[in-house]
Amino acid sequence: METLSDTCRDLLARSRRYGPLYGERLANHLPMTLIALERMGALADAMERAFDVNARRLQLHDGDIGAVADAADWLGKGRNAGGLDRFFQEGVRRDGLDAVLRGWVPRLLPGVSASAFHCLIRLAYAIDAGDPDETCAALAYWVMEYVTLDLALDEADEAPAAIAARLAPALAGHAPWDGIIIDRMRQAARHPAVAGTAIQPATLDLRQVAQFALGAYHAQEDFTLLHTVTACHAFRVVAPYAGAPLRALRYLWEAVVVAALTVEPATVPMPVAEIDWPACIGQAARATDAHVVKLCYSAWCESLAYGDPRYLAIAARKLANH
Repeated sequence: METLSDTCRDLLARSRRYGPLYGERLANHLPMTLIALERMGALADAMERAFDVNARRLQLHDGDIGAVADAADWLGKGRNAGGLDRFFQEGVRRDGLDAVLRGWVPRLLPGVSASAFHCLIRLAYAIDAGDPDETCAALAYWVMEYVTLDLALDEADEAPAAIAARLAPALAGHAPWDGIIIDRMRQAARHPAVAGTAIQPATLDLRQVAQFALGAYHAQEDFTLLHTVTACHAFRVVAPYAGAPLRALRYLWEAVVVAALTVEPATVPMPVAEIDWPACIGQAARATDAHVVKLCYSAWCESLAYGDPRYLAIAARKLANH
């Protein structure tokens, strides 16, 4: 794990003046953007510029910090990020960061869909950065926004893509889903065609989930589908702390497939990526748009893990369309 630069560490510390959400329950992407820029080799002025652009829309931490005896009492309450942060800080001082992660990640992974995967993603970036303060803030955010889809883990003798194809016709033409991404996911999870059937493949590994997410987003540059790609990257980082890896992976799969089911399918011709990874990462390291930065970083990391050229294609498309 590479050490963060002084610039990135200082900006991360400043970023924690802001709450994990802003506006209508939108995720604060600033810490993740800074870490992604750092890992892609961004210069100090590029990170400072990204900080300034992204911080403008954020809201300062709520000053009302309640005491927390047990973070489990605050699961899904949607408030007290500061008090929860203190709870995890105390746990790290007492037991160490590794113990806190191994104790809490398995408890939180059933809520992998929380805040449209952003809780998982923020924690993964904090782990990547090796920053205990950012890790505590990410855990607090996940507890605050924790929500489950409450789907059965019943298995079907089908591949992930086949399960999605089987479910999609029942949801096709559905009236527009309401709310933000996580709201739409919860509505889709309650649909009888989803809630009343087996959605888990009998055999499953992370590559299968990542390939499904990549295939869906490669075919259609949709904002919801983008988050399934970045979530698979994040899960790979967090997985060592999952406790029961296959069970955790099943929670990721259900969230990814439900997210995909909220999107009307389409196939958009994919332009040839007239760029290589060094050039792509060089451009992304100068960007200020959080989703451009994070998508390119995740695609790069996933390409290194899986060797699929479609990761470069989706990163190049995102840069070209920005």
